[in-house]
Amino acid sequence: MNAFDILGSLMKSGMGPSGGRLQNTFGNQGFGGPGGMFGGGAPGGMPGGGAGPGSMFDMLGKMAGAMLGGGAPTQQTGGGLPFDILKNIGGAIFSGSGVPGMGGGGSTAAGAGAMSVFGALAAQALEYARQMMSGAGAPAAGAAPGIDIDDATAVIAGLRKPSTEHEVQRVQDIAKLTVRAMLNAAKADGRIDEQEAQKLVGKMQEDGITDDERSFVMQELKKPMETDAIVREVPNQQVAAQIYTASLMAIQVDTDAERRYMQELSSKLGLNQQTVAYLHQAVGLA
Repeated sequence: MNAFDILGSLMKSGMGPSGGRLQNTFGNQGFGGPGGMFGGGAPGGMPGGGAGPGSMFDMLGKMAGAMLGGGAPTQQTGGGLPFDILKNIGGAIFSGSGVPGMGGGGSTAAGAGAMSVFGALAAQALEYARQMMSGAGAPAAGAAPGIDIDDATAVIAGLRKPSTEHEVQRVQDIAKLTVRAMLNAAKADGRIDEQEAQKLVGKMQEDGITDDERSFVMQELKKPMETDAIVREVPNQQVAAQIYTASLMAIQVDTDAERRYMQELSSKLGLNQQTVAYLHQAVGLA
């Protein structure tokens, strides 16, 4: 089973608002567009504004270093659909990493790209919160919080290509946990019935998931809520913020049950108010 394949297929096929939220995150005019999260202008109400001049590729490139060298897509690709953009990001960072299926450039690459986006947003949110709590204040409009994460954290955030079998397994484990968190969030309004589950899995099958992957998704959908079990597997605050971001992508957060779930999740993950506010703004949930 390839967790990246499932994650990519979920982002494309099934998880309601994810496409729109990605588009909001990237900016309505594509990567680097005015008003985009990673563009040259500060989105309205966004704490600290965007990431300064350039595109999300620029920001990921700075954090991922040489991993984007040579194979990185250019800004001209930024006008594509969110799913296509995710494939570009995943392919650029994870190409040659040893992650199964990465060479195909389909759902697996999109899943890796989604993990990189979640990782980048999480790192920015945590740094923004750190600056605010230290008394340094929010970054100036149009400037992103400076990000300085260690090498091991960069791997699990999807911001550096895994270079050993252990690292490949590590990022697969985090991707699997991310999928579980998204499916858990989807049950926040009550158990997903059989018809809804079959509809979601049917869309994913059209996208090429394997029988093992289909079985995994069905089993997860039929489980009771397992928030505590998911939280216990979160190794640090970077992954906590990534899991929270992925959960925001999975649901509308427009009912009392979903709002209570996200509040409960942030509390159990130990995320502070500043981190949560940054992530909500980033995905268009101000």
